[in-house]
Amino acid sequence: MSDFAQAGLICTLQRLNDAHLARIEAELAALARARPIALVLPCHGRDLEQPAFARVLEELSAATFLHEIVLSMNAVAPAVREALPARLAALPQKVTLLDNDGEPVGKGRNVRAAFAHLATAGECAIIATQDCDVASFRRVDLARLCYAVAHPQLGYRFAKMYYSRVTDRLYGRVSRLFLAPLLHAVVRVAGHQPLVDFLLSFRYPLAGEVALTRELAAELPVSSGWGLEIGQLCEVFRRVDPREVCQVDGGTGYDHKHQPAATALAGMAAEIVRELFTQLAAEGLPNDGAFHAAIAAAYRREADHALRRSANLALINGLSFDEAAEREMLAGFARQLESL
Repeated sequence: MSDFAQAGLICTLQRLNDAHLARIEAELAALARARPIALVLPCHGRDLEQPAFARVLEELSAATFLHEIVLSMNAVAPAVREALPARLAALPQKVTLLDNDGEPVGKGRNVRAAFAHLATAGECAIIATQDCDVASFRRVDLARLCYAVAHPQLGYRFAKMYYSRVTDRLYGRVSRLFLAPLLHAVVRVAGHQPLVDFLLSFRYPLAGEVALTRELAAELPVSSGWGLEIGQLCEVFRRVDPREVCQVDGGTGYDHKHQPAATALAGMAAEIVRELFTQLAAEGLPNDGAFHAAIAAAYRREADHALRRSANLALINGLSFDEAAEREMLAGFARQLESL
């Protein structure tokens, strides 16, 4: 059972039991009649051919609380694109397909195109996003996320999901070995900053699942690439009272696509840190070589602490943990910082 402690600047809505899940879906369907909900599925073409996407479609076929689904795609093979209407025909919701090939490509472009479509042509008051590569997707988790924005008593304008990235081992390496110690390194070098404290309030800031009001979605700039989630949170910080922001427990066993190659993860980290430094500069912090060097040095110390905590967490839970591989990955993250 999840605890109910509250820490940081935003409210955390833990999942304390399963008894409420059927009620949540029924209530949300009723609420959505007055404030319709749209779901954005940002998707790379290769994800459309994976079993996880089929699971997402199967679950969404019973999501009566959704009015519209926007599949916003890039790099889709012609044969896969041609087969999509038949695959989506079983969905009871209105379905919109957006093709977004061009520059820049990627998830950020897909989200930006979907938000623009829903802001101008959509009928929905609430917009949610859901990654398409989640093999364990459950519509009840999406319902809880949307409920936080849809229910008038809760009154949130922005909600972000968090979940455990663990199977027989710990995943979420970019989050726990790079972003979390990086933010603590910024605090070590520059002291507590309102933006950094806000980011540290999120248990999984890199999660792709959010729900927000249509008005907020229309005014949010959307970063490209792997900087999308951090850029989005920074813009929410500037536009929304923290009392109108929450994070929602998405449960355990969340089986997300894992990036196997250290080089792929290092590339993700490079885009994230560039976005973060740009956002910090907008808050008045330096964006020069001396500041970057100080952060990189502090990061190595904070990352060592993060690695030790991960090893201890794996040990006490009887999980597999390859410390040498994790330390090598940490070193790659550090090199990305030192190369800026």
